[in-house]
Amino acid sequence: MGRFGHFAALLAIAALFGATPVAGAETGGNAWAADACQQAGYLAMVGSDGTTFDNVGACVSYAAQGGTFATGIIIPAGQVATLSNAAWALTPCDRLTYGYQLNLGALVPLASKPAGCFDAALPGATIGPFPTATLLRIFLTDTGTGIPESGGTCDYTFFSDGVHALVTGTNPYTVDIRDSFFCELEAAAEPTRRGGGAAAVVCPAAGHPLPASPNARCAPVPGG
Repeated sequence: MGRFGHFAALLAIAALFGATPVAGAETGGNAWAADACQQAGYLAMVGSDGTTFDNVGACVSYAAQGGTFATGIIIPAGQVATLSNAAWALTPCDRLTYGYQLNLGALVPLASKPAGCFDAALPGATIGPFPTATLLRIFLTDTGTGIPESGGTCDYTFFSDGVHALVTGTNPYTVDIRDSFFCELEAAAEPTRRGGGAAAVVCPAAGHPLPASPNARCAPVPGG
């Protein structure tokens, strides 16, 4: 019975000026947050609950009230992310949909496939610009084959910062997302091997850690 599947894509962030490195949510407390929000730092910061900031004061106030900051792929205010070179690979057999999510909001689908084992190129997208920094997550939704003898039907969504994803490299990053393998691996279950393909990601700011791969961090952006 079939294979693990994945999708592959290239994500690039344009015009990387003025971006401020964002450390983990627990780093430094309010004093750290107050400093990080200064000098346009808030333009590259998003709350871990998806809260965005229009100015320094809103950023500092959020931290003072116990808010924490998101880590991962952040599109700085005024910048554009381009998702390209996407593809189904490793001949996935399940019904799949891939796309992206902004600030933990609604899922934006970009392409889907029916049941059947095949590879295929997929459309990409230009994302942004936005007036505030924006948290970006790539997702893969798996609803199985719909055939009882081949795993039946499920409804799992895997994100680029979840246990089914593997993030490697620096500027660009490689992001792999595994499917459920005929509905056998739910979203909370970590597979024996994460990922399975390539989604290269150019991080929008120096120093952003990507939770899916603790050792993966953006390299400094020249002139950033």
